[in-house]
Amino acid sequence: MQQNLNKNIEKIFSEFGKINGLAKSIVKYGSIAFLLLFAAGTIFLLINHFQQNFDSYFDFTAKALIKNSFIILAEAVIGGLLMDYILKKN
Repeated sequence: MQQNLNKNIEKIFSEFGKINGLAKSIVKYGSIAFLLLFAAGTIFLLINHFQQNFDSYFDFTAKALIKNSFIILAEAVIGGLLMDYILKKN
C-alpha cells in the first residue's frame, strides 16, 4: 500500500514537471498569493483574538480573507492545469 502511494505521488510530481511555462507561472504566482493572503488573514485573526477589544467585523474580515485565499489557490491550480491542457491540445 505504501509503495503504491509513493509511486502515485512520484507520478503526480513528474506530471507537474512537464507542464509548460505559462501554466507553471500561473500556479507559482497563485500559490504565492495564497500564502500571502492566508498569512495576513491568520495574523489579523490572531491579533483580533488576543487584543482587549474584540471586533466582530474585523474577525469576519479576517476569516473571509483566509477562506478567499483557498479559493485563489484552487483557481490558480485549476486554471494553470486547464491552460496547459488547452495549449498542449492545439
